[in-house]
Order: sequence, then C-alpha cells, then structure tokens
Amino acid sequence: MERPEEGKQSPPPQPWGRLLRLGAEEGEPHVLLRKREWTIGRRRGCDLSFPSNKLVSGDHCRIVVDEKSGQVTLEDTSTSGTVINKLKVVKKQTCPLQTGDVIYLVYRKNEPEHRSGGGGISPKGSGPSVASDEVSSFASALPDRKTASFSSLEPQDQEDLEPVKKKMRGDGDLDLNGQLLVAQPCRNAQTVHEDVRAAAGKPDKMEETLTCIICQDLLHDCVSLQPCMHTFCAACYSGWMERSSLCPTCRCPVERICKNHILNNLVEAYLIQHPDKSRSEEDVQSMDARNKITQDMLQPKVRRSFSDEEGSSEDLLELSDVDSESSDISQPYVVCRQCPEYRRQAAQPPHCPAPEGEPGAPQALGDAPSTSVSLTTAVQDYVCPLQGSHALCTCCFQPMPDRRAEREQDPRVAPQQCVVCLQPFCHLYWGCTRTGCYGCLAPFCELNLGDKCLDGVLNNNSYESDILKNYLATRGLTWKNMLTESLVALQRGVFLLSDYRVTGDTVLCYCCGLRSFRELTYQYRQNIPASELPVAVTSRPDCYWGRNCRTQVKAHHAMKFNHICEQTRFKS
Repeated sequence: MERPEEGKQSPPPQPWGRLLRLGAEEGEPHVLLRKREWTIGRRRGCDLSFPSNKLVSGDHCRIVVDEKSGQVTLEDTSTSGTVINKLKVVKKQTCPLQTGDVIYLVYRKNEPEHRSGGGGISPKGSGPSVASDEVSSFASALPDRKTASFSSLEPQDQEDLEPVKKKMRGDGDLDLNGQLLVAQPCRNAQTVHEDVRAAAGKPDKMEETLTCIICQDLLHDCVSLQPCMHTFCAACYSGWMERSSLCPTCRCPVERICKNHILNNLVEAYLIQHPDKSRSEEDVQSMDARNKITQDMLQPKVRRSFSDEEGSSEDLLELSDVDSESSDISQPYVVCRQCPEYRRQAAQPPHCPAPEGEPGAPQALGDAPSTSVSLTTAVQDYVCPLQGSHALCTCCFQPMPDRRAEREQDPRVAPQQCVVCLQPFCHLYWGCTRTGCYGCLAPFCELNLGDKCLDGVLNNNSYESDILKNYLATRGLTWKNMLTESLVALQRGVFLLSDYRVTGDTVLCYCCGLRSFRELTYQYRQNIPASELPVAVTSRPDCYWGRNCRTQVKAHHAMKFNHICEQTRFKS
C-alpha cells in the first residue's frame, strides 16, 4: 500500500448539493453539501445551526443521501415536526424527497403564500431521484432573510461553486423553510426564484400578534399567564400545564392563569374583518372539549419524572418546540432530603439547625436560626408524602417540603418564606448551606446582615455612611446595637417604615431585612444631636435636593453638602 506524499492532502469529496435561500438573487452565497448526512437544528454542533431561534429544535432534522441509489431522504428529529409542501408534517419519521419539494423547518400559517392557497414550488422538469453524476440541493434560511430555496447544478458547473461558511440567523425571525430541486438545470432554478419573489408579501402584523405560539393559529378563548403575561389558547395551555408548570414562551414559573378578555375581543373584531380565517366548527368544538381552564385559577401542581435519554420528553408533547438545548419541556420530579426515596449518604440524618448556643450549631455559614427544641423535632420527624409539593430555596436553590400552609395550623413548623416578598427560604427550616449565606431568613431582630451592612447604608452616600460608622465606633456601638435601638423606637412609633407590617418579630429575608434596616438607619442618623457630631459635619449647608439628591454618590458633592435632610426646592 502506497502512502501519500507528505504535505499533500486528499481532495475534498465532491458536493452532492448546495444550500440556497428561497428567492435568492443570482450571485448570493451558498453552502455546498459534501457530507453524506447533513444535520440542521439549533444546537451549535449542527452542520447548519440556528442558535437564536427557539422554535427550532436542538436537532431538528437531517438530510441524508444514499450513495448507491442517489435517493435523498429527510429524517425528522424535532418536536414540532417538519412541513413538506405545506401539506405533509413529518414527525419522528423519514420521508423521501422528490424534485420540487418545499421544506419548512418552522411553518407559519400567516404567510401570504399560504393564505393564497399556493402549494409547493414546482420546477418545470423533475427527476425521480438523485443520479450519481448529478448534484441535488437543499435550501435553508440565511441570516438576513426569512425563506430559503433549493437549486441544482449540472455536473460541469460544479467547478464554479465556492463554498462559504455556515451562517446562523441573528435577527430572531422564526420562519425557516426551503425547497428541494433534484437534478434541476440552472434555468429552472432561476424560474423558481422569480416565482417565489412574485408570491412573497408582507405578513399581517395583527394576525401575527393574535397567533397562539402553540397551535400557530388565531387565539381561541385566550388566557394569560402570571406573572409573565404571555397568552395562549385555553385548550392549548390546558394540555401544556399537565406536563409543565413553566411558561411555554419564556420558561418563567407560572403562578396564576387568567382569562384575557381584551385579547378575546380583539380576536373577535379581527375575525369580523377576516371571516375566512375563522376556525372550523369541528376545531372549535374540539378545543372547547379540551379546555380545562373555565375560570381564573392557580397553576396546578405537576408531577415530573426523570428522563435518562436526552430529548425523550419531546414525545410527551407534540406542540411548538421552544425547548432549550439542555432542558426539556418537562422538569425532573423534585426530591428533597425528607422524601422517602431520598438516598442519604452514609445514613446521615438531614441537616437541621441546633438550638442557639448548643454545641454543634452551624456557625460557619452565618448565624444559625434561633429555633426551639420542639421546632427542631418537628422538622426532623417530618417525612414528605408521596408526590408532595416542594419549594426551592431562593438562596441555595435546594428543594424543601412546602409546609407553608401547614404552618398556619401548626406554629411548630418553621417559617419558610419572607413576609414581604413571599419568596421561599430554607434557613429557618433546616439551615441554608449556601457558601456565604448570613442566614437568608430570620426574624428582623435576629437577622444577621453582616459586617459590611453599613457600607453605603445612607442612600449609597459613602461620606454620610462613614460619618455614621465613626459615630458608632467612638461610642463602642455596632450595627446590631443600632438596630436594637431603632426597633425600640419603631415599636414606640418614633421611627416609621414604608411597610407598616414590619416589626422586630417579622420574618424577613436578607434583602428585605437590609432594605428595612437602611430605612431605620437613616432615621437613626437623622436623630443624632448636632452636638455629638464633628463641626466639619454640622457646618455643611443642606443640599437643595436633600435625601433625594442623585449627585450625593459623588465624593466631592457629598463632602460639600449635607444630605441628611429633606428636599427643599423643586418639590412637586
């Protein structure tokens, strides 16, 4: 066997096709297909990748050519399917491609050519399959256009082709379609381009706005999700919410589902002007039968299961694919440390905070929550029921049993959420384990705000904050002493908080506690007698804008004027 000469590489394989934009002008760049298998999807490892388009699956489809017979086939690997000639939807199947086939990765019903009833774009001549000495072609979308086209070349024209690098869509367009012409002369490709340009038109913006992303049709009995406010057909989301508690569009956790009467009225008004776009009676009856959202309601709990195979959850839902590359439309079934199926390493009991002052109490990650013996016992003895609901700690993102409703009946259950922001935290329940956590949930009077809580505490004015820190240091006081005095003044009504519910015993998270602490600190500094402050501090004139000054963050302005005062000019 002879070895090739050093420094010489084997020539690249001859291309069997090329990628063109549908309606491309002559001379526009193209992509040559040299591999036997050509993959298309949103995953960056695909031969043709659309990472910015969330309606394209990670691995959407692949085009395969049989080297012996020359037959070209399309194998769909997506969730939403691949539309051929606007008629046939291939889902998890393999379909042979013939001359003149039009392929849509994402098919939108509000395209002008669909409303006019146009089918696939057919060339004048066609062949049954790809011959061994001919070049087939496949089209996909390029970054600056919405549609794509196929064309084919005579063998003698292959030497004129210059391959270009793959391009991805960057403008967020959602329409990716293409046309396949097999063994088609260049003159027919030019005819196809002219036909496509003649059929192209501007989409109906109103119809696009009133289109459900799940069924890709006009909204019917529209509902909105809270807090993200994305809208869907009630029947479409009824099927979705059985499998996932996340919004199909933005993946935000859904809290409530509400009827959107304004959009429903807009759809009715739009259908009066465009009656041809109304759904059929059978479709309306089918959607009404599938609708499980008859009134405003909370998002129902969803049981999820683990999936060993990547992307296997696509089989659960045959709707528009808006999944990410690393996540499926369903979430794994949540298991916490108190679930029966939780595998405890070395048979260790779940970590629970010991009573304050008791040996072994966790102190490394911040002050441990102050709990009673009965509370600790109630936490240790609890076992989650089968399919019990869980809450994710906002600080460490670890699951814990959701016992917030149970606490209303049994005060021995530790608080699990902040009274102000209502976000769940696990520190009082069994101790938050996130590195750097000071104690993410505690009564306001016991909250550990850390040694740096006084930095910029007065409206982010470092100069005024340093004056306060020096005042406390000269008297041997800490921020905890100041908080204790401020809470006493709050209880007497001398100090006031913007949130009237907050007292010293109110359970707050770190962020809400720090916000209330800053309000009390400002009033504490405001009540310091001028005789106890340096002359350099008290001799400064008041700033016209007072505490509302936006320039007080600058050191020179902060040193020149006093900002522990109210605004005196330009008040509305």
